[in-house]
Amino acid sequence: MTVNIRHRGRRWSEDFPKNSYELLDLADKLRNDYPFSVKIENMFELDYVYNEFQISSLDDLVRLNLFAERFSEMYDEDEAIMFALMTKYPKAEISELLEMTYGLSSVTAYPCCNDEELTELAFNNEWLPEFEDAHYGMLEYLDTDKVAAEVCKRREGYMYGGFYVEPDGYNAPEETIELPKPETGFFRLLLAADRVNRVPDSASSEWLTLPCSKADLEVFEKRLSCPINKMICITARSALPKLHPVTIQRSEIPVLNELALKLSELSRDEVVKLKAVMEHCDVKSIEQTAQLIPRLSEYEFDPLSTDASIYGKVYLFNNLPTGFNTETFASADMEEFGRSILSAKGGGMTSYGAVSGRGQSLFTPIAKELAEDETEDIEEGEEENMEVCLT
Repeated sequence: MTVNIRHRGRRWSEDFPKNSYELLDLADKLRNDYPFSVKIENMFELDYVYNEFQISSLDDLVRLNLFAERFSEMYDEDEAIMFALMTKYPKAEISELLEMTYGLSSVTAYPCCNDEELTELAFNNEWLPEFEDAHYGMLEYLDTDKVAAEVCKRREGYMYGGFYVEPDGYNAPEETIELPKPETGFFRLLLAADRVNRVPDSASSEWLTLPCSKADLEVFEKRLSCPINKMICITARSALPKLHPVTIQRSEIPVLNELALKLSELSRDEVVKLKAVMEHCDVKSIEQTAQLIPRLSEYEFDPLSTDASIYGKVYLFNNLPTGFNTETFASADMEEFGRSILSAKGGGMTSYGAVSGRGQSLFTPIAKELAEDETEDIEEGEEENMEVCLT
C-alpha cells in the first residue's frame, strides 16, 4: 500500500505496512508534528477510490499501519467488501477505516464476475421490482449491461474482483480495538541454533531483543539448547536505519548487545540526533556507531530545519543586525544558500534535520578569514567523511 504524505509543505510517499522500528523512525522524520494529511493509493486495481484524511497523533499513525497490515492479509472476498466500503465512505477517518477491517463479516460479497452474472443474481433474488414473478426464460432477452447498471444504482452496490457487494449492511464492531505496542529495545534478532554446517534450525527459531541482561541471555540459550556463539541470525530489525545487522556474525551478537546498552542510556532526542549524524556521516557499522555515541555533543542538530531553505533563513535571522527587515527574504527560496552554509560548516541536511560538522556550530557566523584551501578541503571531505566525523 502506498501512502502519500503532505506535511508542512512537503510531499512524499511511504510504503505500508512497516515494522515497529520503521514506524517510529517515520514519526521521528515527521518530528512527531501532528496533524498532517495522508492519501492512500495503490490499494485496488481500480484507481478511483479516494480516501484522504488526517493523522492527528502517533496512535493514528499506528492505526494506519495496522490498517495496512490487515489489508495486506485480506482474501479476495474481504478486499472486495473493503473496496465497496471505501468507495461508499470516501471521507472516513483512519479510526473508521480500521474498524471496517474488523466488521467485514457484516457485509455479504456475492461471487459475480460480470454484468451477465449480476443480472442473473438480481433476477434470482428479485432485487428489482420488475423481476417479481417474472419467468426465467426472459433472462436471455435482457440487456445485461443496462440491468447491471440499474442494480448497482438502485441498490448502491459495487462490483470488484469477481464479487458484487452492497455495503449498506455494514455494522461497525462494538468492541474496542487494541493497538499494538511498539517493540522494546533497539535491535531484534531472529536467531536459530546451528545444527550442522551453518544450517539454522528454523523450526525452533526465536526473537531476541537487545539490550539483554546476562541472566536473560542464559535463559534464551537454554530455551534454544544452543550457546549464543553457535546461533545463526536469520533476520534482524534495527532502530537505527543506517545499521542493518541482518547478516550479523556470531561473534558480533555480544558486541551488538553492548551497543544496545549504550543506546539505552541516551534520551529519545539524543537517539534522533544520533540517527541524523549517522546519516550525514554514512555510519553503517557497529564499531563506528559505538565510537560516535560519546562524541554526539560535538555536533549541533536542529530538527526544526526541515529543509535547507528553512535552515538558511534561520541562519540569517541569527546573524543579521538587530532591526534588519527580515521580510525581504521571508518568502524567498534559500535552498542553495542554506546548503552552501551547511557545506562550509562541514554539515548537511538529513531526514531528521540540519546537522553541523564535528566541532562546528550551526548558526554562528562563518569566519571571514576562512582560507580558500580550507573551503576546498571541506567540499572534498565526502570521500573521507567517516574520518572527518569520527576522528
